Amino acid sequence: MPSPASPEAHFTIDALYVYPVKACAGVAVEHLVIDGEGGATGDRHWAIVNARGDVTWQGDHPRLALVHPQLTEDALVLTTPGMAPVRVSSQASLAPVHVTIWNERDRRAEVFDAGDAGNAAAAWLTRVTGALLRLVRLGEAARRRDTVNRLHLTTRASAGAVDRHLAEAGGPPADPRRYRPNIVLRSDAPAFEEDFLLAFEGPAGRIEVTSPCVRCVVPNVDPSDASVSPRTLEALSALSAAHHPGKPTTFGVYGRAAAGKRFGVGDVFSSEIAF
Repeated sequence: MPSPASPEAHFTIDALYVYPVKACAGVAVEHLVIDGEGGATGDRHWAIVNARGDVTWQGDHPRLALVHPQLTEDALVLTTPGMAPVRVSSQASLAPVHVTIWNERDRRAEVFDAGDAGNAAAAWLTRVTGALLRLVRLGEAARRRDTVNRLHLTTRASAGAVDRHLAEAGGPPADPRRYRPNIVLRSDAPAFEEDFLLAFEGPAGRIEVTSPCVRCVVPNVDPSDASVSPRTLEALSALSAAHHPGKPTTFGVYGRAAAGKRFGVGDVFSSEIAF
């Protein structure tokens, strides 16, 4: 087992991302403002549903990685290479629908209210993915459900360890966007130091670590072209097993912060160790 984290470890925010549409590409930002649930304002307020109304993900539809959302003052705009964008007005009255979200913790499906973004957006998504998909804006109950992990944090050091493992197997490095973080941290601390921390404390506020991030197959999707290969998840699994034998594959940690806090690229945090 690795040694506990260094009490002198400091971390600097290297990059920040929000994901306006669940399962689609992230948007790099300079600042994150924390909402009332402890996550990033505007994060995953929209989602993609299949023909049954189930909220879906890149594991089923890798080409969603090529859908790039942009939030303007009055609209959500979706873009992808080689196609004209589609725009959904933030002032539009969306048709009420029910959507189903899988509750991983309790192993059951839950139904929530949402608003359907219309046929133009649905047709656009079908052209991109080849599947019958629709864009929905999630209702407040869906956004506030207590099973949502609010902030996802990864470190450059841990991503570098994955890349070294891939290189030893003769493969290319992994685009760090595969891990879909909200906050990317850099430091002189060893890889996977974040696994041993209770919190990050900085001048802008505190980020509590709530749990490790158990990894699914999404890191196998290349965000640049939506190609799928098992190499990245295999590397994550091997490294995770070495650090945490007998436990699920993890990479990065989940966190939560107080409402109204504002974090920016360049912010420096001290760390609180879990003993």
